[in-house]
Amino acid sequence: MSTHPLLDPSARSKVAQIVSGISRAITRHSLPAGSKLPSIRQLARDSGMSPFTVTEAYEQLVQSGLVTAKAASGFYVARRSQPSPRSAPALSQLPLDTDWLLTGIYDQDSHGVMAGCGWLPEHWYDQEAVMRVLRKTAREQAISLRYGQPKGLQALREHVCARLSDQGIASSVDNIITTQGATHALELVCSVLRVAGQPVLVDDPGYCNLISSLTYQGCQLHGVPWTAEGPDLAALEALMAAHRPRVFFTNPWQQNPTGASYSPRVAHGVLRLAQQYDVMIVEDNVSADLLETPAHTLAAMDGLNRVLYLSSYSKSLSPSLRVGYIAAPARWAESIMRVKMLHGLTTPALNEQLVLTLCNDSKWKRHNQRLKHRIQEATSDAVSRFEQLGWQVFSPAAKGMFIWARPPHDSTALLQQAQQAGIFLAPGKLFRPDEQETQWLRFNSAYLGQGSFWHCLQQQAQK
Repeated sequence: MSTHPLLDPSARSKVAQIVSGISRAITRHSLPAGSKLPSIRQLARDSGMSPFTVTEAYEQLVQSGLVTAKAASGFYVARRSQPSPRSAPALSQLPLDTDWLLTGIYDQDSHGVMAGCGWLPEHWYDQEAVMRVLRKTAREQAISLRYGQPKGLQALREHVCARLSDQGIASSVDNIITTQGATHALELVCSVLRVAGQPVLVDDPGYCNLISSLTYQGCQLHGVPWTAEGPDLAALEALMAAHRPRVFFTNPWQQNPTGASYSPRVAHGVLRLAQQYDVMIVEDNVSADLLETPAHTLAAMDGLNRVLYLSSYSKSLSPSLRVGYIAAPARWAESIMRVKMLHGLTTPALNEQLVLTLCNDSKWKRHNQRLKHRIQEATSDAVSRFEQLGWQVFSPAAKGMFIWARPPHDSTALLQQAQQAGIFLAPGKLFRPDEQETQWLRFNSAYLGQGSFWHCLQQQAQK
């Protein structure tokens, strides 16, 4: 049975073996558009399966749009025209463009409590180290006033390559491309993988900037529900089988907004499904420098074959430096570099030099260790306080800055009260690909030490 050319023996169920096998044959054009599939009876006889199993598989293929059924004729591979990109929504309709941002979340002069923002407080960074490195760079190194290198500063890419090697990610320095932070990296990847107008998978809940960007590009977004161990594997497989996505964008470690991380079981399951359904994975490990222990990344487990890996120094060094990077499979690296040059030419070499010098500074390394402990303590304290107030915390054991929590009552009144008190919260719908209302909110533990925040929550709980 497993030798039949239209079966995928690696699939778990008999129905999935047929669906996956035929889907793969269509994708690889061994079953061209318009060709007729074997009849239900014929495939049942040749594969050793029951007609009921084949019927269910064919029905799933019809629902997915890969196959069409013609009365009294049989089943045929659908003639699929290239999907036209959806019309771009107005910028004012994007999830990011709500009162959460318009009322000052990025306003540096705001005196409110940034309880829902995505970065660390400025005074948590080692400002003395930055000034010391600036002086050292000006004193000891010739500052170039020319454009930087297309793929980024060679010495920084060598540093990144060595760092990734320590994490088990085997990469050549030629496959490393520096970017202006992780968001820029995501934009470059989207362009190279040509996701505009295509079905793609994202974490649900997931990174709000990415969701807005993909929405603006007309992508067909499908959210993969998260558990405390990472994506729900059953839901992920169903989405892959039904929509045949090109890419799965995911943030496996100290995820934004839930704070949860992949378990080893889920990580291996995601890679298995990506292989089975021929899906590329974009692994966003933006908090890599803040992990207590280096994560067993998808890129390491995959061998940087089906995974594009990206990270940034914005969380650990400073968001103002805007330096990130992509580690890409060799077949994609050159294209990413070219798209980078088309979008904005080279990344700032001075910023890259500052990042490299900081990363090699022994005092900064000690500061980074203290920073991780400070975040963990703040998160542990905040989780305890939330639970005392009867809130549900999505991942109580998380050690990163993000906390995804739900109050024991409707959050609408809380959002209004917090806004009036100058407390900036991040409502959960900002992180949903379908923008559906939810009672969950994202919090940043680094900003929850102020008494006014907890006083606001206590007042609301007493109403």
